Formats: sequence, C-alpha cells, structure tokens
Amino acid sequence: MRIRIAIIFRGFTVALTVRAIPVFSNTTTTTAAAAAAAAAAATFHLSNDTTPPTPNPGPCDCLGGSMCGTLHISDCDYAINAKLIRTDDIKYGAEGSTSPHQGVCHGLGTDYGCGIVIQGGRHCVASGNQMWWDYQDIRDHGCHHCGHKYWGSGCSTVVDYFPVCDEVH
Repeated sequence: MRIRIAIIFRGFTVALTVRAIPVFSNTTTTTAAAAAAAAAAATFHLSNDTTPPTPNPGPCDCLGGSMCGTLHISDCDYAINAKLIRTDDIKYGAEGSTSPHQGVCHGLGTDYGCGIVIQGGRHCVASGNQMWWDYQDIRDHGCHHCGHKYWGSGCSTVVDYFPVCDEVH
C-alpha cells in the first residue's frame, strides 16, 4: 500500500510517497528494522512549480522510442544500480533545471544504451533514491524494456533507449 501527500507551500511543491510495510514480530530489533525500512521507503519530490499537479495517464506506462526493444535490461540495471548517485539530495533534474545531472546511462562504450532520466519542465527534480524507486515501480508495472513513472506537474522518470550515452549526464 502507498500513501501519497502533496503540499504546496510558498511556491514549492513537496510530494511524499510512503510504502507501507508489514511488521511480523513484536521484538524491539525487528520493529526498529521495520521502522528503518519504512523510513528508507519514504520518497520525496521537491519542485518550485506553483501550478497545481496535473492529471497523469497513470502512475506508470511501458512506452518508449522505436529502438526500445533493442535495450539490454542488464544495461538498465547496471545504470540504475552502479552509476546512479543514491542519496536523498536533489541531484537529478529535467533538461533546463539547475540540477547537476539529468540521469544515468549505460551501454556499449560511449555509444547507445539504456538511459534513466528525469523529463518534464525545468521544475522537475528528484533525488537518486527517488529515481531508483521509480525504476523499481516501472519494472513492477511489468515493463520489460522502457517505461515512464509519472509523479505530477508533467514530471516523470523515464527508462528508454539513448543513441549516445555520453549525452546523458
């Protein structure tokens, strides 16, 4: 089960998604571990977009470019697990944002590969941990190659084919 909360305060939109996890024991150690896991599962999106969130076609889809079917899922997994900066700091953003990175990409040398990026307006920014969870949601949705995870105000995390991985920074 997920709980999503969006708050607009002084020109900033904060969206919080929490994944509920079951607790199977009454021991202090297990309960503390469950609380830590719940805190790790909480994800945040922060933007300075003052427009109200727009409706999305759904939380996820499996759409991608015409070369999507040629992706090696192992390249996507490597990009998200080895190249992504996994912190709660805002490090990723859509093109035109002030974030230092748009996403990550891995493939054949500097050539084509699988990219996981933030798309939308310049207000679309996310942490590495949020991108990682979005990638998991795309895969959990049944997407075998490409896909989108929509998170409001025209923003999304995208998994797709990129012709030149060096252009994804």
